[in-house]
Amino acid sequence: MAPNEAPPQFVTVAPLYDLLMMGVPYTAWILYLRQLLDLWNAHPRTVLDLACGTGNVSELLYHEGYDVVGVDIAPAMIEVAKQKAATEGFPIEYFVQDAAELSLPKRRFDLCTCLFDSLNYILEPARLQMAFEQVYAHLAPRGVFIFDMNSEFALINNFFDQENLEMDEPLKYDWHSTYVPSLRICRVEMDFNHTAESGEVTHFQETHLQFAYRTEEVLEMLNTAGFEKCATYQAYTLRSPSKTSDRIFYVARKPSKD
Repeated sequence: MAPNEAPPQFVTVAPLYDLLMMGVPYTAWILYLRQLLDLWNAHPRTVLDLACGTGNVSELLYHEGYDVVGVDIAPAMIEVAKQKAATEGFPIEYFVQDAAELSLPKRRFDLCTCLFDSLNYILEPARLQMAFEQVYAHLAPRGVFIFDMNSEFALINNFFDQENLEMDEPLKYDWHSTYVPSLRICRVEMDFNHTAESGEVTHFQETHLQFAYRTEEVLEMLNTAGFEKCATYQAYTLRSPSKTSDRIFYVARKPSKD
């Protein structure tokens, strides 16, 4: 497999993804989204949750009172999201689609979110440009697009290196990343051990790849896609990013007229 060829991702880990993400402060992320929306004087009613995974953010957005649609490229993740929505009786629609080929005919949204550095997984800049253009096409006039990305600084400095090997944890993991400057690709080797309630232990691995996009490139792509106003923020703040920001939030608005 070539260094920049994406292997299967979010497959074996999909049924355990919510367990993996238990420590993520989802409600804090939603509060930050609210803060950004207030800053931009945006009052959405319909939301497209792009790269929605197992639907954790989609469900919180639904609880906020939004009409939510979720899209993800990984069928296994969407299957989990659908099962959860069916169990809880949430009227959230989920679709398996590639962001670069997004197609929801006759659907327009006031807000599109894409969180947890999902767009870094698009390894080809041309396809990220396509994704931005498809998001633009699916937004209503003055619709807002909010997303975050891992910075080049984070990927260069191995911020993906993580482990949780506590004996009492049902899901143990050990991740090691390697950054290839010539390709601007970060390769993350993920090693997992899951202990089921029966005591059976399952070992599996996944390899994830992310591309190190630079802020000026992303802003140029958004402008090319047609967004009229774009801004960047150091994650979870309203400050501009610095050279050592590890996660950057982007907000872009569609013009009032196409």
